[in-house]
Amino acid sequence: MLTRALLPPAERQQYSRLRQILDRPGLIRGSLVTMGRTCGKESCRCAEAKSKRHRALYVAVNVDGKRRMIYVPAAWEGRIREWVDRYGQIRTALEKLSRRCIRRLQSREE
Repeated sequence: MLTRALLPPAERQQYSRLRQILDRPGLIRGSLVTMGRTCGKESCRCAEAKSKRHRALYVAVNVDGKRRMIYVPAAWEGRIREWVDRYGQIRTALEKLSRRCIRRLQSREE
């Protein structure tokens, strides 16, 4: 079993990057979806044309095996974008670590 100190520098860097990402709070495995909505007021611009609908942001996630759309309030948009992005960063870092470990296994390196 390798200790972290004996790992190649690139692999140590990936583990470090993963820890830095996980050190910040908030993760969402989902996708951001922008939709146009009508508010229902007859005098509103959204009732006139499809292109003038109100912008609404949702995060699409799987909950108990079912796809759900959760509304994101405007005040939360930046935070939720960071959380979704953070999950993507973690996934990328894990993929890189996995590829390195697979190469090590294939070459029978310790």
